[in-house]
Amino acid sequence: MSDFAGPVAWSCMALAAAMAVAGCQRAGNPITEAAIEHATRGHDGGAAGSTPGGPDGGAARALSGDSLPLPAHFPADVYLPRDYRVNSVMDLQDVSVLSLSAPGKVASLFTDARGAMLAKGWTQTLAAQHSIDTAMLAFEKDTGTGHRSTTLSFNRNNGDERVIVGVQLRAPMVQ
Repeated sequence: MSDFAGPVAWSCMALAAAMAVAGCQRAGNPITEAAIEHATRGHDGGAAGSTPGGPDGGAARALSGDSLPLPAHFPADVYLPRDYRVNSVMDLQDVSVLSLSAPGKVASLFTDARGAMLAKGWTQTLAAQHSIDTAMLAFEKDTGTGHRSTTLSFNRNNGDERVIVGVQLRAPMVQ
């Protein structure tokens, strides 16, 4: 073994240990915290309630606990799975990005989302299923105030029975 291999191995192990320790901590990110505060301003801090948009057109229900509230301006015609939790919210100028988690299977949530969005007047522009654990849908909708688009992604959450549902919603763009 060369004299160089020992220090390199120790450096690699030290780096791996530092990354593991850092990964175990929940350090605050001021940019993310500011975005969440802006997106959730005016809410009661996460109390669960009835929200329009369930897969059957009825009310979806947000579970209390670790769930953030939906943004106040979140439209009722965008699919939300039953028993969802809001993991993160980011509002940009014309785009809202949400990360939800919901119980179920990717395939059934994909099917529910497609049916609900079509029933609410959205036009499907993309459907992709990469495996039994990942899928994506994209939709567009013209409204009286402009053109909206949304992308829904579905990914199995490793380690439990929940699916991570990503929602990217582009606000109306006047044409």
